[in-house]
Amino acid sequence: MPSRLGSSIFTLALLTLIFLLNFFSRIFFSPLLPELENSLDLSHSQAGFFFFLISCGYFLSLTGSGSVSGRIGHKNTILLSMAGVCLSMGLLAASPSLLFLRICLFCLGLSAGLYLPSGIATISSLFPTRQWGRAFSVHELAPNLAFFLAPLVAALLLYRLDWRETILCLVPVMVLVLLLYWRWGTTAATPSPSLKTADCLALLRQRDFWLMVLLFSMGITSTLGVYSVLPTYLVACHQFPEQGANLLVGSSRLPTLATVLAAGWLADRIGNRKTICLVLASSGLATVMLGASQSQVTMYVWLQPVLAVCFFPAAFALLSRIGPASSRAVTVSLTVPLSFVIGGGVLPALITRMADQGHFGGGLVLAGLFIALGSLLVFLVSPSCRPIH
Repeated sequence: MPSRLGSSIFTLALLTLIFLLNFFSRIFFSPLLPELENSLDLSHSQAGFFFFLISCGYFLSLTGSGSVSGRIGHKNTILLSMAGVCLSMGLLAASPSLLFLRICLFCLGLSAGLYLPSGIATISSLFPTRQWGRAFSVHELAPNLAFFLAPLVAALLLYRLDWRETILCLVPVMVLVLLLYWRWGTTAATPSPSLKTADCLALLRQRDFWLMVLLFSMGITSTLGVYSVLPTYLVACHQFPEQGANLLVGSSRLPTLATVLAAGWLADRIGNRKTICLVLASSGLATVMLGASQSQVTMYVWLQPVLAVCFFPAAFALLSRIGPASSRAVTVSLTVPLSFVIGGGVLPALITRMADQGHFGGGLVLAGLFIALGSLLVFLVSPSCRPIH
């Protein structure tokens, strides 16, 4: 038993590292955006369109990941995802044209989306149910660490390297982690069956499902959507140097490692819907002030993410009440990718399109109002479980 526990812990550490690099690769273009605009002579909307491409690729592969893992197994799916991310990053650094760059970004999202269902399934097979909370809490540190590290790494490397060399520096790290997991990663239990058309259609007919898609879109807008455009906003509208903007954005994500844990406690105390209401209202207001403020922008750069990350513990708990436990995988597999396209792709693209019209701050204000609308929308979601018919 001790050796198996040690193997499980080591595999969890590797999966957390893989998830960190997976998420890091998708958000790393946010701190690189000002440099990309300068070197490739791009408008804000052209650069913002990159996130839409990544989100579309992520959506397609996440929804189809069950079919892939059902054929080749969870471990091979994770290895395929990581290999695809490595290849996409390498090709991005060598891209000869804007069209090729866009294709590589779509392929990056396509590769990254394969990981999450297989990673979750592997962790749940390695640990007993009573240890899932602790195991998944370790795994979920990865996105917040990526938010923290990506701007800092960009600030450090861009000081001496161009954007292509900066991307290439990450590839050897990814290859090393890929090899470690290939050699020592533990294989998960038998893959779950892929999504059934009947289950998907039944879910799509539920009002609560579409409400949760909107709520998750608002939550993702408040975290990933705002994060994607924030360094460019600080450089373009508040005359921050690129390195200073990235250092500020990165350091502002450090407190989120604590607040995301506190959010779970709050949801248990006052309920999921009340927690989501408070979080979306406060983070929406902070986003509005971030776009409207001229003299206190630094304060809102720190405040906004601390509030925004509190959305997800309560939101996933509320999402799990839609349909019976047997359909939970279907619910998550459809809700999360759709929400990523809207909150992580469409909204950043709209904000940068407004930026090209001279209304960068106005774009953030509208995004903040969209987020805050969720504080009313959440009470339309049924608080109790509804079976899928």
